[in-house]
Amino acid sequence: MKNIVIPDKYKSIVDKITVTANEYNFDVYIVGGFVRDIILNRQSKDLDIMVCLKNNDNDENKRFAGINFSKILSKKYNLSSPVIFERFGTAKLIVDNEEVEFVMPRKECYNLNSRNPDTQVTSLQQDALRRDFTINALFLKLNDNTILDFTSNGLSDIEKKIIRVADAQNSKIIFEQDPLRILRAIKQHLQLGFTIEQDTYNSMKLSSKRINIVSYERIRDEINKILVENEPSKAFLMMDDVGLLEEILPEISNLKNIKQPGRYHIDDVFIHSLKVLDRTKNDVVIRMSALLHDTGKRVTFKNENNKISFHNHDVESSKIAEIVLKRFKYSKDFTQKVSSIIRNHMYPKSYSSVWSDTDIRRFVKRCGKEVDLIIELSKADFGRYSNVKNIEELLSRVKDLESKKMLYTKHNLIPGREIMKIFNKPQGKWIQDIKDKIEAMQIENPSISKEDIIKNIKAKCL
Repeated sequence: MKNIVIPDKYKSIVDKITVTANEYNFDVYIVGGFVRDIILNRQSKDLDIMVCLKNNDNDENKRFAGINFSKILSKKYNLSSPVIFERFGTAKLIVDNEEVEFVMPRKECYNLNSRNPDTQVTSLQQDALRRDFTINALFLKLNDNTILDFTSNGLSDIEKKIIRVADAQNSKIIFEQDPLRILRAIKQHLQLGFTIEQDTYNSMKLSSKRINIVSYERIRDEINKILVENEPSKAFLMMDDVGLLEEILPEISNLKNIKQPGRYHIDDVFIHSLKVLDRTKNDVVIRMSALLHDTGKRVTFKNENNKISFHNHDVESSKIAEIVLKRFKYSKDFTQKVSSIIRNHMYPKSYSSVWSDTDIRRFVKRCGKEVDLIIELSKADFGRYSNVKNIEELLSRVKDLESKKMLYTKHNLIPGREIMKIFNKPQGKWIQDIKDKIEAMQIENPSISKEDIIKNIKAKCL
C-alpha cells in the first residue's frame, strides 16, 4: 500500500484534528469516500471524521464522542460552535472554511417504509458493514496513518475497479433499506469507471421499485451529479436496465421504441435523447434540457401514409419538462430556463444565411437569456447531419453582433412617465403599445438615437 497523502486543501484541518485527538485521548478516523478518493488521487470532499474513546467507556459516552470532540476542537482553535444532531450522535463544524462532520461508529435500524434509520453506537467493524460499498468502507486512522479494511475487500476492489456491497451476506437488504444506494452505485460506476459486481447488480434490480420511499429531492441531487459527468447516457441506460428509470423518470422510459423519420434519425426517441445528452456540455441546465427535449414526441407521434411526424413536440416537451422538474422540486428559475430552452430548441433550425441582422435580433429577443444554450441544444440535436453548419453560422453571427454591441436593445430607453409627457395622456395600456413600437425600432436599428425614436413615434402616433 502506497503512502497516504492528505490533499493540501485539507492538510491543516487534519493536522488540527490529529493533534487534538492525541492530546485529549481520542482515536480519530477519516471514513467513507474520502479515503477512497485519496487512494485514487481524486479530488476529495465531504470530510467525515469518526471519533472513538480510547478507554472502554459506557455506550452513552461513546455515542457523544464525536459531539464532545467537536466542542473541544472548536474551543481549542476558537472556531464557531458546532451544529449538533443528538439523535444521530453527529456534529458539523467549520474548520479552515471547510465543513467537517464528526460521527460515532453506528449501526442502523430501518423501518420498512422509510430510509431514515434509528441509530445505535457500535463497533468499527459493524459500522463498516452497514456502509454501502466496500470501496467506501475504508477507515484511515489519523493517530498512526494506517488504513483499516474491515470488509477485507475495500482495497482490492479499488485495485480491481469493482463496486461491491460492503456486507455481501446482506446485499439485498443493503438496497431494500436505502434504495437511493442503487442510484449511488450507478453514479459511482459512471464517476469512477468501476464495474458493478454481479450479485450487487442483481440486488439493485430486486429493490428498484422501493425507490418510492426516497424523497424526490434526494433523487434529484443524485441525478444532478450524474448529469455533469462525461457520457451520462451510460447511467440512464443502467437505470433503465435495473428497472429504476420507469420508477423515477417514466417520461424518459416511455420514449423507447418510438420510431423517427429515417431521413433525420436512425434511433428511436429514447436512444436519440441520450445521444443528444452526451453531445452537450457538462452543465446541469443544458444537460437536463437535452434529456427532456423530446419527451413530447410520445403524445405528438403521427404516422400517416408511412410518414412520421411530431407536430409541436417542442411545445409539448416544454410542458412535460415543467411537470417533471416541479415533481423533483427544482427551483422556479431552473424550471423556467429548461422549459424555455426546450420550447425554442427547434427555432435555430429555421436559420438561413439570408437572415438579416434584424432577423438575428428578433431571434435573440425570442430566445432571451438562454439563447446560447438554445443554440447549443439545437446543434447537439442535429448531431451528425451537415445542417449543423447552419447552427454554427447562426452562433457566429450572434457573437459578432454582440461584440459590436448591435445585438441587444437598450432596455426602457424612454420610460413610461416620459411617454405620458410626450403624448400628454394619463397612464394606461396604451403606454405598452408605444413601448412595443419603440422596441421594434430598436430591433431594426439598435444604434437609433432617443431623439429619432421620439420623432418617429410622434409622426406615427400623433
